[in-house]
Amino acid sequence: MLLPLVAAATVAGAGWGTLVPGLVDRYAVAWPDGQPKPPWRSTCPGCGRASPPWWRSPGRCCGCGRRQRPGRAVTVPLSAAACGITAVAVGPTWALPAFLLLTAVAVPLALVDLRVLRLPDPLVGAAFLGGAVLLAAAALTEQAGPALVRGVLAAALCAAGYLTLALLPRSPLGFGDVKLGAVLGLHLGWLGWPAVAAAALLAPLVNLPFVGGLLLTRRAGWRTPVPYGPAMLGAALVAMLVGAP
Repeated sequence: MLLPLVAAATVAGAGWGTLVPGLVDRYAVAWPDGQPKPPWRSTCPGCGRASPPWWRSPGRCCGCGRRQRPGRAVTVPLSAAACGITAVAVGPTWALPAFLLLTAVAVPLALVDLRVLRLPDPLVGAAFLGGAVLLAAAALTEQAGPALVRGVLAAALCAAGYLTLALLPRSPLGFGDVKLGAVLGLHLGWLGWPAVAAAALLAPLVNLPFVGGLLLTRRAGWRTPVPYGPAMLGAALVAMLVGAP
């Protein structure tokens, strides 16, 4: 039963990947320090033409021809692989929809953070609220109340831990990372404390090659802000595989 489930999740992820460029383009808006929060993008930055809803985006502006980046050649295989791996890790349980939702949102979250150092609240909130509802439904169906309680506790602990780190002087973490930590804690806590611990320990290790590459290519200095959300999300995906019961 697992193979058809993984295949279905992979196909669904590929379909979702066709929509991700429009979503990334909408939320990848720079927010300079000290400036008011800008609105989410609703027009083409090239010609100012009104953009269609993100789920109807053709991948390029109908006015000036500006292409959205990253394109579907990146987002389709990335989403397909992520959803397939999630299905392998979680397996045929009632909790799988919650984890697939998290994975689906994780792809645009990581891409937006890589572009503009932001983890948009609408995406993080959708992952948290949607995940909470779906996990609560799974807990009722599978009589897995302890797993849900553990997830809630893990969400609170992860949020508190990342908040403490974010408040340290010159911390590279932002409050978006704190909120994302709560989302990941909720889901990984459902799987078990080993998954929570694995994600927390792996995130800096996943981020290290990325930061090292930026330093070696001189695209960033020691004090240049770098995104941490992709590392948290990548570590969570690995933790699903190694930390699930």
